[in-house]
Amino acid sequence: MDKIPFKGMHDMLRAKPVPKVDVKDKVMAAIRAKENKEEKVVKKKIGLLVTVGMLVGASSVWAGVEMIQLKNEKGEVVYELSNHTDQEQQKLIQQLPSEEQAKMAERAKRSEYKSEVITEIMNGLKHGTSAAIYWKPTKEEEEEQKNITWTRKQHPDVTVVSSPIIYKTWKDMEPIVGKMFTLPTELAGGFRFQEGEVNYEENYEYKVDVEALKGKASKDNKEYAFTEIPVSNKYDYTSVAYQSEKGRVRVEVGIVEDGGAGTNAEAIEKVMVGNNEAVLMTHTSGKGENSYWIVWVKNGTNLEYSVRATEKVASKDELIKIAKQINETK
Repeated sequence: MDKIPFKGMHDMLRAKPVPKVDVKDKVMAAIRAKENKEEKVVKKKIGLLVTVGMLVGASSVWAGVEMIQLKNEKGEVVYELSNHTDQEQQKLIQQLPSEEQAKMAERAKRSEYKSEVITEIMNGLKHGTSAAIYWKPTKEEEEEQKNITWTRKQHPDVTVVSSPIIYKTWKDMEPIVGKMFTLPTELAGGFRFQEGEVNYEENYEYKVDVEALKGKASKDNKEYAFTEIPVSNKYDYTSVAYQSEKGRVRVEVGIVEDGGAGTNAEAIEKVMVGNNEAVLMTHTSGKGENSYWIVWVKNGTNLEYSVRATEKVASKDELIKIAKQINETK
């Protein structure tokens, strides 16, 4: 769950258009994940589920979703997590006509291609910079765009990606985020601050010269073209890696998003982090190795916290202990 610049896929999913169907005001969003192959699978599967929803209609897809709601000290719902396991997703796919399954296969191939391109572009970006990527639309995408309401002020064929600003110590990071929250320099179990990053929202307010990018893509005989653009000044989230001899723990803090989140975890359960309700997810790799992920919204704030690690690095109880420490930090 080690650091690979895969944030682009997350951005693509967050910017995904909402189909004009009744989803009862709840659109599943991909849980933040950036660090390893296991997390890549989470995002790709969630993206696939969103695609299924677009094909078969949201009501039939979300009907069997397991959901956990987290409430604050006032009893208000502040976070919702929807869960669809891989097995459940595959059952949904199998219910589709063969023609629709073929479409999904093509979409998956297209998403994988875009993922590879985004990773390559982000590898070339300096920390704290952004890029706008133009994608030459397929015929199917052009048809879809005619019946879609877009959730952002953006061109349907443009994706914006950003490279975070990196900090090596909490002392360096504190002036940037310290007014919003504080994180420990060391976590229970001997995990020490190794590296932190501050991410800003994608700058979709910037007016990209799409025609120029189209011309560039055509000239280079490519399916895409990109250009660097100004970075947004709107804070998105912070991610910090803590390291010990056992391995790495990842902590993230961001502004809680409306609409909740989605996961394909094998199990989800409600736990308590101090007096905060939290959800603990268990993901199991193909090798049978578990990893745990705890998410909560800190009482009295609009901040969403998360902490995650593999079972070899921290047990459930150990990760809950770490979460409590983070929650209690003033």
